[in-house]
Amino acid sequence: MMTYKIFMTTFLIFTSVAIAYCQLRALNDCSVLKKYKLQYLSLKDSSAYIRISQDSVVEYHHHEKYTLRAKIDWTNDCEYDMTLTSVTIPDFSYRPGDVMHVRIDRIEHDIIYYISTINGNSWEGKLRVVR
Repeated sequence: MMTYKIFMTTFLIFTSVAIAYCQLRALNDCSVLKKYKLQYLSLKDSSAYIRISQDSVVEYHHHEKYTLRAKIDWTNDCEYDMTLTSVTIPDFSYRPGDVMHVRIDRIEHDIIYYISTINGNSWEGKLRVVR
């Protein structure tokens, strides 16, 4: 009976640790950034979305009428600097050559929470993974 209790206790501890590890890993798995279309949830324009690759990003706004294009330099799997290369969005605050730093804070249920900083201005936002 004692052996059974030790076995069950060990099993439960191991299972709990394994589940916690998998959940933590899922929160930091930023590979979805380069695989899927990402829709902005924090903008008034509900048609706005992003496509990210290894070395570039394109944002589409107002039903793809306007774009923002940038070159990406990845600092780690969940963080990158993007240098704006072209912007067709009218009255946009930033210009080609400006560098935006983006850090993915967490990913929960296909919602990506991020923090962006450009020219000393920072904000938080959300993206939805579109599969």
